[in-house]
Amino acid sequence: MIKGFLTLPWFAWAGIALAVAIAYSFFGIPQSAFEATGFRYFTLRWGHACVWYLLTINFVLRGISPNLNGIADIVAGAGGILYLVFMLMAFVIK
Repeated sequence: MIKGFLTLPWFAWAGIALAVAIAYSFFGIPQSAFEATGFRYFTLRWGHACVWYLLTINFVLRGISPNLNGIADIVAGAGGILYLVFMLMAFVIK
């Protein structure tokens, strides 16, 4: 088992991230999502959950093999960019 952040295995982090992703898929939907349309609606409704799903994939890749850390970095970066887009849609663009 490959140790990760705070010496917890990467698969433990993946489980935590997956639980948060599932929670944000059903709960924690911003009220502004119901007033939005198009891309803004999709981003507000699913953006935060998708960020956590990408983090889950990142942790799983790191847990499988250290050789996959480069791909895991790309997936984590995509999650960061998606989170930035989510924040822009939630607080800046109305």
